[in-house]
Amino acid sequence: MKSRKLRKIFVSVFSAVAVLTGALSGINVAGANLSFGAETPETHVLKGVESAPASGKEEDVTTIRIGTWYTEDNLTNLKAYLAEEFPNYNFEFEYIGKSNYEPIMDAKLSYKGAPDIIYVNQEMAEKHAITGYIANLSDITEKFNREARIAFGYGNAVYAVPNTSELECIFYNKDMFSAKGASVPTDFATFIGACDYFRVVRKIRPLAASLKDPYSFANSAMGVLAANYFSTDRGSGFGGRLQYGRTSFSEELRPYMKDWETLLEHKVLTPEMYTIDGKRAVEEFVSEKAAMIVGTPETFLAIKEARPDMNIGTMPYYGTDGVGMAIIGGCDLGFALNSNALNYDKAKEVLASLSRVKGQEALWKDRPGSQTYLEGYAFNVDEAYKGIEVCYKKGLVFTPWMDWGKDLNRRVHYTYGRELQKVLLKRETLDEALANVDKLVYEILHE
Repeated sequence: MKSRKLRKIFVSVFSAVAVLTGALSGINVAGANLSFGAETPETHVLKGVESAPASGKEEDVTTIRIGTWYTEDNLTNLKAYLAEEFPNYNFEFEYIGKSNYEPIMDAKLSYKGAPDIIYVNQEMAEKHAITGYIANLSDITEKFNREARIAFGYGNAVYAVPNTSELECIFYNKDMFSAKGASVPTDFATFIGACDYFRVVRKIRPLAASLKDPYSFANSAMGVLAANYFSTDRGSGFGGRLQYGRTSFSEELRPYMKDWETLLEHKVLTPEMYTIDGKRAVEEFVSEKAAMIVGTPETFLAIKEARPDMNIGTMPYYGTDGVGMAIIGGCDLGFALNSNALNYDKAKEVLASLSRVKGQEALWKDRPGSQTYLEGYAFNVDEAYKGIEVCYKKGLVFTPWMDWGKDLNRRVHYTYGRELQKVLLKRETLDEALANVDKLVYEILHE
């Protein structure tokens, strides 16, 4: 049995990056945005084209409030859809940075001041299903597949309308590969070969990435582990064994970390990446100072905003063992209904609309390369994403930390990344790093 796939990705490789605001060598990056919401909460109102009240009083118009950690630039198609489908409503979006979103929304829910519709991850959905602050949406989520309903389920009920899937992969500049005479990788060996070729022969950085965020850095190892171990029958059970204290990172994952160590040895991942932010990583890629970049659909949109002409391809993470390829991704985001919503019935009407094909299509357009969890439906994959289509078809989409159990996943995921950063900076060995992760696991399990 494979590791839980299409389950959840922990936000994004660029979950803590800044808004792209600069300009680079004539390339327009002003509109490209990789931020997941303003660090200081902001409120923007989308007014329906037919929402003017007969009385002329603005307060007579129904306003649906939506709380999100995404920025306005990442919701273009959703907002256009809402304006078309609900012209008699205004929509008030409250943008809160991802790092602050959950505690702020928890507080708003507790004093009944939260928006009508709330963006939630799986942990938030479960937490507030228990508190009773979000409503049972089982009746409007019946057409989603079992994976998505489990992701946002608690007990026998579902508490959020699933968004389309999130994913993390490697984007590459097709034209650069062609112009520089580089072969597109098909396995781990040819990936390392391409990286060496760009770095040594062409004097071009092979890969752009921001590794300041520990979660993002953990994913650099988790991607290759998904390809070479979590994709195996034995590897799929790691999370279950870990949460019951029957294994450890040192014992079970250490032998499969050799591919990640190879990325360090061949300078694919470098200490400089610890100091750069997502803005600079995208700038390096769109200015052709790097041939590839680690990213998500939001990264793709930022690249296309800055360089509409760029011919982009995708590739998975590669590994030398197991199936040999995989991407990180899953059901990371849902839309919950505030149990104390001022416009409860109308907000639920909006969520019901998002649970249908047309609504999912709008969400998908804001997440190019993703897929819907509606049973029996699949959106056409953009040409850029053909390189990872096989991972979807073969079920090679993993979020390993979601198998570790809710007591471990966040804290251990973070610490794993933090310890690997120390390895990158040569402050400790990989054995020491994994031993420190195992120590934390032991402490959590024995609290």
